[in-house]
Amino acid sequence: MAVVPAGEHRDRRATWHGYSNAFQQAFEIVATLVLFVLLGLWIDGRVGTRPLFTVALALFAVLGISLRTYYTYKAQIERDEEGKPWLRKSR
Repeated sequence: MAVVPAGEHRDRRATWHGYSNAFQQAFEIVATLVLFVLLGLWIDGRVGTRPLFTVALALFAVLGISLRTYYTYKAQIERDEEGKPWLRKSR
């Protein structure tokens, strides 16, 4: 069990941990989308097909981010609800 610093409550620590996770996910979403768009712009500049690859890679990134977010959320909910009374099967 971790030691709680003086003056810090356990519920605050959970709140700050939630903020950290949200910031991490927001940064990941933005960084992934920006990288894919920049890659698409670079490919379009080389091939001369502007905005074909930019749009295609942006849509691919949004789809990938959405799927990853959905499955990460679903796994987190399953972990959080593990062993809860409403999930027990009645006999």
